[in-house]
Parts: sequence; C-alpha cells; structure tokens
Amino acid sequence: MKDGIIEQEKSPWIWKAAIVALPLGLALSTAFALIKKVSEPAKTGLEGVTYLAGDFDVAGLRDATEKMETTVGVRDFETQAGQKAMLQGVSLIQGSLSSLNLGYRVKTDEGEVLAGKIWKNYWIDSSEKGKGILVVWARYGEVEDSASVAALLSVAEWLRGREFERQVRVAFLRNGESLSSVLEEGAQAEPLTTFEVSQLGRGSRNLLQTGEPAAYKFIGEPGVMTATDWKLTSSWELFEWQVRELCEEVSKAAGEKVVFSRK
Repeated sequence: MKDGIIEQEKSPWIWKAAIVALPLGLALSTAFALIKKVSEPAKTGLEGVTYLAGDFDVAGLRDATEKMETTVGVRDFETQAGQKAMLQGVSLIQGSLSSLNLGYRVKTDEGEVLAGKIWKNYWIDSSEKGKGILVVWARYGEVEDSASVAALLSVAEWLRGREFERQVRVAFLRNGESLSSVLEEGAQAEPLTTFEVSQLGRGSRNLLQTGEPAAYKFIGEPGVMTATDWKLTSSWELFEWQVRELCEEVSKAAGEKVVFSRK
C-alpha cells in the first residue's frame, strides 16, 4: 500500500512535466528552425517571396514620376527646404523598394556628410551571385533626374521573377562621385558594366559607350516639360518607351535566361 501511495503521488507530477515539456520542445524546435532559416544565405535580393515575371507597371511608373517631380519637387543638399525635399525623395525610394512594396532588401553604404547631414546610397540586387555584375544607376540628388529615379523603380519591379547570367544591381546615388561605394560589394565580379540613367523622359534616347569597364549612358535631350505637363501628351508614351528600351538593354547585357513575351 505504501508503495502504491507513493506511486499515486508521483504520477501527477510526471504528467505535469510531460505537459510542460511537450510544448516547450515544440517551441525550441521551431526556434532552431527559424534560426537556421535566417542564417542561411539568401539566394535572391528579395525578402523570401516568389514573383512571376511581367512587364513594368505603367501606372506605377507615372505615379512615381509625378511624386518625384511634384510631391517631392525641388531638392538640394544645402538649404533647409531642399534637404526636407531630399529626405522625402529618399523615403519614397526606400519605401518603394522595401519588403512592404516591391519586396527587396535595401542595401546602403556608410554615407557622406553633406551640409551637416549624412546622405547614403541605396541599392537592390536581382540575385546574390552571378557571372559578373550590371549596375544600373541614377542620381536621386539631381532634380532633372526625377524621372530617371522613377524609371529605376520600375526597372526594380520588372526584375522580379527574372533570372540572369549576371547579377543586376539597381542603385540610387546621392551623386555620381559615390558610385565606387556601390561597386565595392562584388567589385571582383567580372565583367562589370554600369548603366547611368540621366535626364530620362525629357527627349530622345541616346546610348553612349564611355570607357572601361564598359559603361553606358541613357540621356534624355534637355527640355522644359515636367511630369505634370506630360500626362496629357504623347511625351508620356515617349517616356514609357524609354523605360521599355532600358529594360531591353538590361535584359541583353545581363543575359536574361528566359525571354518572356512583352506587350
């Protein structure tokens, strides 16, 4: 009887321990699985979401252009008003690229102090590895490149779901002199090609080879129209055509593995 009483007293504790241990074990195994998943090297520049390839979003392109041209507007590094507009532009770029929108992990450099504030470069990658690298970039610090910034946001969206022989990097620079900081990560990758997108949307498109490593420059001829003026004219179609041409150039230069039909 004594042994039986002892056994009856111990049994509830054994069951209580089992009840506590089971969910604890499940929680620990889940935690270890998550840690392992996070520690695994990323295979793409996207935040763990799979996308289907498609043409760039024309409505999104126009919306981003108008926001850069009108909502953000005139910006500079020197004046208080210009810096405020610059911060709005940076927020638009980061927000558009981030996991909440286009789904990318946005990378930055350490930045440079200009007029008392730190201004950084921002970029995203189509994949983590490739046979060489293609960098497509524009200056977010130049007012005349507002449409170019919008175009690169559309290129970043167009990249999703596509596979290339080379890594494609889309970069938004504070100024042209800071391109080297964007090239540092993956600088050993060859071949290296850079596409500078400048004053896009303001006229006809020109493609100029400028030196080694291979560098190209998409230039819009100087004009007076802004996004507000374009929206009811054929100039919008010209701008959209330029962005489509840019996507085609990226596709060829980066060696797109699968050619998707485009309208």
